Amino acid sequence: MKAKKLLALTLAVATMATSFAGCGSSDKSSASGNNSGTAGEDGAPVEISMYVPSRLADALYTPDTMTFKKLAEETNMVFDIETSLNSEAKEKFSVVVASGEYPDVMAGGLGDINKYGVSGAFLPLDDLIKEYAPNLQKYILDNNENHAQTAASDGQVYAIPMLTAIKTAMGYCIRKDWLDDLGMEEPKTIDDWYQVLKAFKTNDMNGNGAGDVTPLILDKAWENYYNNFADAWGIELNGNNDYWMVRDGEMVFAPIQPETKEYLATMAKWYKEGLIDPEFITREDTNNFHILNNRAGATCYWTGYVAGLNSSAEVLANDSDTNWQVIAPPVLEEGQEPKTFSQQASVGNAAWAISANVDEATAIAIIKMFDYVYSDEGSLLFNFGIEGESYNMVDGQPEYSDTAVNAENGLVTYLRSNGMQALIGMRQMPEYEAASCANDDVRKQLFDYVENDYFYPLNPTITLTEEAQDQYDTTMSPIKTYVDEELLKFMIGTRPIDEFDDFVSRIEEMGIADMAALKNAEYAKYAEILQ
Repeated sequence: MKAKKLLALTLAVATMATSFAGCGSSDKSSASGNNSGTAGEDGAPVEISMYVPSRLADALYTPDTMTFKKLAEETNMVFDIETSLNSEAKEKFSVVVASGEYPDVMAGGLGDINKYGVSGAFLPLDDLIKEYAPNLQKYILDNNENHAQTAASDGQVYAIPMLTAIKTAMGYCIRKDWLDDLGMEEPKTIDDWYQVLKAFKTNDMNGNGAGDVTPLILDKAWENYYNNFADAWGIELNGNNDYWMVRDGEMVFAPIQPETKEYLATMAKWYKEGLIDPEFITREDTNNFHILNNRAGATCYWTGYVAGLNSSAEVLANDSDTNWQVIAPPVLEEGQEPKTFSQQASVGNAAWAISANVDEATAIAIIKMFDYVYSDEGSLLFNFGIEGESYNMVDGQPEYSDTAVNAENGLVTYLRSNGMQALIGMRQMPEYEAASCANDDVRKQLFDYVENDYFYPLNPTITLTEEAQDQYDTTMSPIKTYVDEELLKFMIGTRPIDEFDDFVSRIEEMGIADMAALKNAEYAKYAEILQ
């Protein structure tokens, strides 16, 4: 791989950022066109070194991978690609950047790029975008939500992220055929849910005798999404985000809110009565264990995945009437609006950036290449591939070709092998999500929450400054560990809910107010961009 030494980094970044701000060009790309033939000043191809993680071990990316080969042709570039398996990418990224020798383009996590960007490893892109990249301007800088989620702690954009196509994530799914057998309606309120789960528990739903069914499947060991039902109380208990959420214009620590006590009391009741899998804390892949064995009544899990199990031969062999359906998130009282916090942010974690080592001409060529990937044409490339080969246009809509659909190892493997949905700064298309669904039922369920707007406003992940992050890590680590442990104790009844106030007091003693101050100082910057 071509690499350049990191020399006089801070000065170089400042100098280049200033020079780019004053550059003009009569060769800007259009919002839907491409940059073909414009990479080099004399029309010669520009050579670009890049690191991009690969999705499959047996299909590591090369310059001949379908999407990257076509991208090079369209942008008049020659790519020197270094890669590793995605599971090794985070460590690889840190090692390469820390070495000071890294390629022109680095793909990695948005947070990592922003961290190193603020330190001077990557170019700030705001001025380059404004001057040369109308698609990036439209989808990042002009979109307040995307801009706020993309910007680093200093307010600058260092990375071009992947934009997600659909908000749908975890959905509340239930055995509709079992509800029909019992003559019961879909549960709406938490009390409705309690009555349905009790009915699943006390009736012989699967022919193996009453009590064989686990009414509600929660997931802790596999995916750590076991607090979804807190949605009904307007609380997001997401350990992956250290339990922070936005309420009334500020970030608050969700575990110490009064509603959390009410939620935990309800879950403890359900757990005690056997309505929740007693081994959910340790049972790995609990959803498949229960669903494939015809023992699950309801779950809150990846909507499209659960819907797809309706056509699973293994599932249907146990019960040919199996009908999993997604339903609205629960509410406390009839008439309240159903909402869930579980959603994919519009800005995904995958992103790519420009090394601070590149010269001005190369940086301009790369930002134009990034912009092409965000264009309608580039989006088709990285979602569907090449027309006539991996997809065809049917009634104005892209559809995967027979070659893709009937590929030996399946559609998903075909797409990933050929560089579609690469972990780079691209725009996922809703059409890709729809075309990837196994059938109309899966498609309908996947888009159900989107069509009904069943989402709370996003609780963003807030990036702290390096100094604040060090302080946060020192104080927050023991708080997070304590909360993780105690929430589970409350839920399974090994700690009585009467001790919740003591739990809150202990967290306050550990310094949560200081952490809230750090979070809100940075959230103010996020909110300013958002508005």
